[in-house]
Amino acid sequence: MVVTRFAPSPTGLLHLGNARTAIFSYLFARHSGGKFILRVEDTDRERSKKEFEEVILEDLKWIGLDWDEFYRQSERFDIYGKYIEQLLEKGYAYPCFCTEEELERERRIAELRRVPYRYSGKCRNLSEREVERLKAEGRPYTIRFRVPDGRTVVFEDLIKGKIAISVDDFGDFIIVRSDGSPTYNLAVVIDDALMGVTHVLRGEDHISNTPKQILIYEALGFEPPKFAHLPVILGPDRSKLSKRHGAVSVSSYREEGFLPEALFNYLCLLGWSPPDGEREIFSKEELIEIFDLKDVNRSPAVFNLEKLRWMNGVYIREVVSLERLYEVALPFLREAGYRVDNEAYVKRVLQLTRDSYETLRDMVDRLRPFFVDRVDVPDRLTQLLREMEATRVFEKVVENLDGADLSSPEKVREFVRSVVKDTGLKPRQVWHSLRIALTGEEEGIGVDILLSVLPKDRIRLRLEEAISCLR
Repeated sequence: MVVTRFAPSPTGLLHLGNARTAIFSYLFARHSGGKFILRVEDTDRERSKKEFEEVILEDLKWIGLDWDEFYRQSERFDIYGKYIEQLLEKGYAYPCFCTEEELERERRIAELRRVPYRYSGKCRNLSEREVERLKAEGRPYTIRFRVPDGRTVVFEDLIKGKIAISVDDFGDFIIVRSDGSPTYNLAVVIDDALMGVTHVLRGEDHISNTPKQILIYEALGFEPPKFAHLPVILGPDRSKLSKRHGAVSVSSYREEGFLPEALFNYLCLLGWSPPDGEREIFSKEELIEIFDLKDVNRSPAVFNLEKLRWMNGVYIREVVSLERLYEVALPFLREAGYRVDNEAYVKRVLQLTRDSYETLRDMVDRLRPFFVDRVDVPDRLTQLLREMEATRVFEKVVENLDGADLSSPEKVREFVRSVVKDTGLKPRQVWHSLRIALTGEEEGIGVDILLSVLPKDRIRLRLEEAISCLR
């Protein structure tokens, strides 16, 4: 059975790249009828924060992921201890008493020589007597993995193909910190092995960790999983995606009013090509059915915010039901202070305007005229209304408002045509005047939609206030 996992570190927010890794791991497991595990890797006691873990879990649920098993590494320290002792007893690991100052001195020397830094192995051959003496003195120590000399670690990556890395590139590495906590490379191997993980999908920035982990797998007698390293996500300028390209965390896009269905769909297309290259909109169920690692690209993916906004707009306009749109829009409308106690009214507004915005944050601004009693018309636009002889328009509309059929945008257009005929003004003057008086702006939702939804008493109030300002 295929078993995948997503293992976030709660040292920050869930970024788009990590979210894509989680999605790909999830899709691969579900497509194969396997198991998807979530494991919080919080062994870094200084940097791991409970609040980050909570936000990460919330974001993963929001984006549409569910998992079969959940683990937290900080609750598994007793398990790691057994394997640490095993490595020490068999000579695969040893205590290192080098201080930070000594290690920094080694790094500076390597830098001056213009060679990659690797630990000198100073503590590699300490005798048992020396080790016991240093421990008795209370000297803090880490535990390092004893990397075999002259080895080249070779593995077949499911995306990148054959990869070979010499151990000379990294040397003996720390597997247990001086506080007794296991480092990432040790804990991840033990966890993946004990949890039966068969496939590890992760970003290609982890390629350098893979040979270290394979050596630990071998030392502990575990069978390594298959590895698939995903291409990086770049910004529009082809540099690695970062804050200078805009928001990079899932929670930011959530707060900006992107739909989880749209973000899930978009992230799938960053580095993966569906069999039908022409199609871009997929449900989660469809993606589970067609996802295959062989369709993941080796080359980097480029994040495009405008494309994401477009896709989110498609979901708002065409994909989600009105009930779903109402459900996700309501918190944004409430946050803006709008009265939303009339469910039928809110749904009618959403139904008629859903093609007018690409995010729910945009929606709040665009729908303001539907949810306030009065609007402010700037002096500049008040002067424009005078120039367009708008008073004649407003008086004619108010005069005929009670008997007017404004039940649909089509009926509104019929009514406004009669106003155009009665006033002798140009259609553009009439429509533009009404827009300014009803919204306080020159652009926005169609006036035909606005008049077909707004209660007549609110229409009358705004037009009468506009008439008073023009006199």
